[in-house]
Amino acid sequence: MNGRIVIHTEDAELYLLLKHILTLEGFSAQNTNRLTELLSRVHLAPPLAVIVDCSDPDMNASAVCARIRANTKPEAKVVSLVNTANGGDGHHLAASTVDCIIHRPFNPERLLAFLRGLRADVAAQSSTQTPTILRYADIEMNLGRLRVERDGHPVLLSALQFRLLLCLMRAPDVVHTRDDLIAAAWPPDAEVEPRTVDIHIGHIRRAMKRAGADVIRTVRSVGYALYLPSH
Repeated sequence: MNGRIVIHTEDAELYLLLKHILTLEGFSAQNTNRLTELLSRVHLAPPLAVIVDCSDPDMNASAVCARIRANTKPEAKVVSLVNTANGGDGHHLAASTVDCIIHRPFNPERLLAFLRGLRADVAAQSSTQTPTILRYADIEMNLGRLRVERDGHPVLLSALQFRLLLCLMRAPDVVHTRDDLIAAAWPPDAEVEPRTVDIHIGHIRRAMKRAGADVIRTVRSVGYALYLPSH
C-alpha cells in the first residue's frame, strides 16, 4: 500500500487546505467530487485512506462511507469530515464504515495525529513482514548477505547507512522522519543531531546515483522516502 490519500469533496478550498497538510506530512493527495469516480478509483488503485467531506446536509453520509468501505481493501482507512455548523455530529455514522470522524471547522492537530498514526502503522506492518530480499524499482537489498545492488551494480554503504536504507526500503512510500531514522539506525542511548542524518542520507543518495537517477525524495521539514518518477 502506498502513501496516497483520496479526498472526496466539492469544496476546492477545503481540498487545497487538506492537500497542503498531507504534503507536509509526506503523503500524496488526489481529489474526486463524484461518487462513481471515487468508487472506481479506490477499487482499481487502493489508497492508504479516503477523506470524505460529509458537510452537505443532503448527503447520506453513512451510505456513502459504507459504499467506500465496500470498495476498498480492509486496511484502507475512511475519515469523515462532519460540519457541526449544519447540525451534524457524526453519531449517525456507523463505526464499521468510518475509522475517524473529524468535525468542521476542524482542528488540524486532530487530522495530523491520525495521519501520523497511519504512517506509524504502515511502517510497523512493513517491518514485521520483511523478507530476506527487499526490492524497490531497480534496487535490491539482500538482508542475509548485507548487500545492496542497483540495476545489478553493487552499492557500497557503511553498516549505519545500510540500516538507514533498510528503514526506507521497508516502507518506501512512507515519509520517514529524522527521528524515525535515528531510532532505526543508531543505538537507543545515542545522541544524534538531525543534521547527522542528513549527511548520511546524502552519502546514500550519492552512492545510489552512481547507478541511476536520484532515488531519495526529501520532504522539507519532515524527512525522507524512496521515490522514482517511473515507479
